[in-house]
Amino acid sequence: MRMPNNRFVLFAVLWFIAAVYSLLFRESDGGAPPFAHFDKVAHFALFFAQFWLLAKAFMQDRLAVPYRLLFVLAVLAAAGSETAQALFTRTREGSIADGLADVLGACAALWLADRVSSAKRVVKKPLNADKAV
Repeated sequence: MRMPNNRFVLFAVLWFIAAVYSLLFRESDGGAPPFAHFDKVAHFALFFAQFWLLAKAFMQDRLAVPYRLLFVLAVLAAAGSETAQALFTRTREGSIADGLADVLGACAALWLADRVSSAKRVVKKPLNADKAV
């Protein structure tokens, strides 16, 4: 499998570093969230952005997006993230619901990437490709 080499790879790496910092090294201030289950929305959005950037890196270089590999990576990252929060932070806790929100965010991003890739293939198809000459 050929790996992409474009700005979206850099964005994905920077996003990952920011996520690790915000989830593990920056302790929660204990303030009230803006609305109920705000943390689930934040987990969903965090993983959506991460896996959209990864998929976009492949699409930008016109490579096949490895959906299964990215899904497995999402599950492992979610499990690792929640385990690390449970073990290494004082003000955060690991949660199966947060892990599920992580995986759902990644799945939504991968689904969107598949839809975008499919739409691009249809648009690039020649208009008279269906008709035999």
